[in-house]
Amino acid sequence: MGNIREPEIPRRREPKWLILALSLFSVAAIAGLAWPELSTWVLFLAAILAPVAAVVLSRVLRARANLQALSREELRQRAITSQEQFDVLASGLESGIIESAPDGTIVFTNQRAERLVGEVGLIGSALQSPLLECLQQSLANEETAVMNEVFLGPQKDRMVLVRSWAVGDGDSVRVFLSLQDVTELRHLETVRRDFVANVSHELRTPMTTIRAMSETLLEDETNDAELKDRYLGRVISEIDRLTRITEDLLVLSVAESQTKPHSVFDLSELVQSVMRQLQGKAEQKSLLLVEELDSGCFVAGNESQLVQVVVNLIDNAINYTSEGEVRVTLMPTDKECILTVADSGIGIPAEHLGRIFERFYRVDKGRSRSTGGTGLGLSIVRNIVESHRGRVSVSSVMGEGSTFAVTLPRVEEPLDLNVP
Repeated sequence: MGNIREPEIPRRREPKWLILALSLFSVAAIAGLAWPELSTWVLFLAAILAPVAAVVLSRVLRARANLQALSREELRQRAITSQEQFDVLASGLESGIIESAPDGTIVFTNQRAERLVGEVGLIGSALQSPLLECLQQSLANEETAVMNEVFLGPQKDRMVLVRSWAVGDGDSVRVFLSLQDVTELRHLETVRRDFVANVSHELRTPMTTIRAMSETLLEDETNDAELKDRYLGRVISEIDRLTRITEDLLVLSVAESQTKPHSVFDLSELVQSVMRQLQGKAEQKSLLLVEELDSGCFVAGNESQLVQVVVNLIDNAINYTSEGEVRVTLMPTDKECILTVADSGIGIPAEHLGRIFERFYRVDKGRSRSTGGTGLGLSIVRNIVESHRGRVSVSSVMGEGSTFAVTLPRVEEPLDLNVP
């Protein structure tokens, strides 16, 4: 994956005494040629120095070979260490990385890429569609990187942005693919577009009604008192609806800003207070409002926001229950406080449960508007609960009712409840 610089092999210098011996031998040989009378001494000197020079020379050559072998081993170890370090770095990246030969054979991949593809042990295997198409596009367009969005994973449910590019030429060509999971990003973009469209629709509908009725009253020359009362009452009702929508949007905006908790309070007292406020509404529908609240459920957070959570859940349960009861339960565990609101109402179809907490999402749009709902209540619940490091869930059976559960982190009871 990277070029490793070959370390410089040190040059070994021959010992000075060897050079001296060889020099003496050379001098002796020349002297023997120049003065024949010294040939006996020359031969004697050569007989002594030649074996010594041969032994020393062989040792020098062997030492040099060993040094070169050691340098090659050091180079190999450095290459292994460099590869291991690169593998560790690549495994920690959020993006998937795949290196492939031109024929689609995978020669390197990190763990993130294997998770996105949904397979392990990809090295040595062949790229499959749609990544193979990305490779082919990169080979056809070597000058620039190619961008594609494809679906990967065992269920083909993860949207992945693939950036691919080719490097090298001839037999050394390699294609690199960078994989980035953009599933959540694309989902948020869809939610944002839906939110803008829903807000426009929710605001346009009452404003259209107000305009139409105002024009009717303006053009009415009979001065019909009954018509005036009916239309003005409808205008006021639509204005109230606009007010509720804007108020809920403000509450939602504050909830999404994730306001930090700033006080500790008993959640059971808060729930009791809300139930007293809604007792009259339940009695008007002949519903039984049942409470099973354990004391000592202390939580840290924004008390007014959590009041909004409890109000929304209990009020929804009353609105969508025609007979029976609404049961509110609060139970502490060692680390959490679990609040459940269960009703015996109409229930929620299974296909809607996954989207019930989205903004402006309604299961029954007509019924929601008739009860004064804005379509933001459960979205507010989810955002407030999550901003308090909690979670919310729902289960439902058609014709039997629904149960909403809110789980919040439990804290120790403060020594002085009057001190936040």
